[in-house]
Amino acid sequence: MQLTDKDWKAFRIEDLFIVDKGVYLKKNNILKGYNPYITATSLNNGISDFIGNQTLFSKNAITVEKISLSAYYQPHDFYCSHDVSIIQHKNLNKYTSLFITNMIKRQGIKYSYGRQAQMNVVKRETILLPIKNNNPDWDFMEKYTKKIFSKKEKLYIDHINGYVNNLVHEDILDLKDKEWKEFFIKDLFPSIQRGKRLTKANQINGSTPFVSSTSLNNGIDNYIDNSSDVRKFSNCLTIANSGSVGSSFYQPFEFVASDHVTHLKNNKMNKYVYLFIATLTNRLSEKYNFNREISDKRILREKVLLPVKDNNEPDYDYMEKYIKNIMKSKYNQYTIKIKKNKRSVE
Repeated sequence: MQLTDKDWKAFRIEDLFIVDKGVYLKKNNILKGYNPYITATSLNNGISDFIGNQTLFSKNAITVEKISLSAYYQPHDFYCSHDVSIIQHKNLNKYTSLFITNMIKRQGIKYSYGRQAQMNVVKRETILLPIKNNNPDWDFMEKYTKKIFSKKEKLYIDHINGYVNNLVHEDILDLKDKEWKEFFIKDLFPSIQRGKRLTKANQINGSTPFVSSTSLNNGIDNYIDNSSDVRKFSNCLTIANSGSVGSSFYQPFEFVASDHVTHLKNNKMNKYVYLFIATLTNRLSEKYNFNREISDKRILREKVLLPVKDNNEPDYDYMEKYIKNIMKSKYNQYTIKIKKNKRSVE
């Protein structure tokens, strides 16, 4: 059955769901750990960090942030900040939740920084849902979402299979068997430049990634359309100077860099070499923090260990093969997992 074949009805969120909100957490009270920390961000499923603080809410819930009414299904127990609303119901699972989050997001056009959706506003918001006997048709929502998943997973598997076929596994030395040498970052990257300050208030919504100092989502903090008075880079590494200090990512696309990140570029490097080195530059986060940021002078003095050839030069060929081997293995694992999940759903 299609969406157009169903009868629909408007429901107030508070009439259907238990609605709650998170708890304020000071930065200096955040513990290191692995529990999802949900805040008022419209990216990365609402996750801004992973923390060690005890979780407040159980999985199979929906979180709603206050700025644009971005709603996300949470598949794990989580901690939630005070500026996020939590929606719970006994019939919420992965598939019904994903159906409902899309209906909530449709109301987001009404909200902004100047008109935020705090918990009481979320309670009064209405959403359209398919019905059966004048009540939400939970069974239809689940089956409809599963059908979409099945189509998307097939497309993903076809894409991955084509990608994996172009990756050839090569026998190479283990990391521990290679010779390694320290290199100054400034000697590895001829082009080192920090981005330019761009406040939230001056960001224009668009499609160009805006990379800042977050440790999540490849460093992407927003998508913007600013073209003047900004610094754009592509095909390079970024490293966070502040915030999540040391977080390092390979950026394959053109992006706008904030003043909280520095771009590192070497035209002799490709995607795989960048990914190898990003893992090593990311370790700089161990020696820096909010109180000790990576200044322009400090980054020029930093070193990284790299595998080398017999002439003591960086072995970029080895790095490329090493990453390709990992990617081929991981993509095969993803494909197997998706197929297993699909069989369990069916």
